[in-house]
Order: sequence, then C-alpha cells, then structure tokens
Amino acid sequence: MKALVKFMNTILRLVLAVMVGVMVVACCYQVVTRFILNDPSKYTEEFLRYALIWLTMLGAPYAYGAGKHLSIDLLVMNFSTRGKNIVRVFVELVVLVLSLAVFVFGGIAVTLNAGGQISAAMQLPMECYYACIPVGGVLMAIYSVDRLLDALKDLKK
Repeated sequence: MKALVKFMNTILRLVLAVMVGVMVVACCYQVVTRFILNDPSKYTEEFLRYALIWLTMLGAPYAYGAGKHLSIDLLVMNFSTRGKNIVRVFVELVVLVLSLAVFVFGGIAVTLNAGGQISAAMQLPMECYYACIPVGGVLMAIYSVDRLLDALKDLKK
C-alpha cells in the first residue's frame, strides 16, 4: 500500500504542478486578449473554470494523503494516546465512507447524468468535467485506507 501511495504522490505532484503552470499561462493569455487586444478569448475562461475544479478535486486528496489538509484537533489534544488513535480510526472510517458514498458513487451518478451535454465554449462533453468527482473520491479513498491502516497499527501498539 505504501508503494502505491508513494507512486500516487509522485504522479499527483507532477500533474498538479503542470496544471498550475498551464493555468497561469492561460490566465495571462486571457488578460492579454481581454485588456490589450480588446478581443477576449472565449475558451480560456471556461478552461480555467474547469481546470480549477480538477485542480481542487486532485489537490484535496493529495493534501489529505500528505497530512497537510486542514484538521481541527482542539478537543483531541487532551486525549490519551489510545484515545487519539481511536479518534483517528473513527475519522478515517468516516472519510472513507464519505469518499466512497458521496464522491465515488454520487460522482459516477452525476457524471452519467451529464451525458449528452456539451460545454458552451470548448464544446467538450460535460462528462469530462464531472469525472473529477469520482476520480477525486477514489484517490481520497485510497489515501484514507492507507491512513486507516496506519491508525489501526498505532492503535494495536
């Protein structure tokens, strides 16, 4: 499992970095066409909107897997080590269930429901845009399983 997570981290880090770079170039292009050429590109605005959604749905699992996602541990700080580990297991189970139920299964339903719809400017199938939801959910579930296994191992100690 650790090898898979390490591989996913490497790939996601590269994909996210490339996405941010492409988005910066596209945004600069949009500014130039809008304010200097007075002829705004109709494609870059839509591209940036959906690229930001994909960036979020790929970046959140990456941050979660790296332990950099926002968490509030004010109540847990005073727990014993065993209590903290029990809470970790519970949190990872909740994240796993929500990732599978909402993002994966719900995301697949939304993606399939978008069948036949085409985006306004780029004329791409809307499934391309909505697919980020189940993809992000699968990534989140994989990271959650990895973290759950770590939490269970710590709980047994």
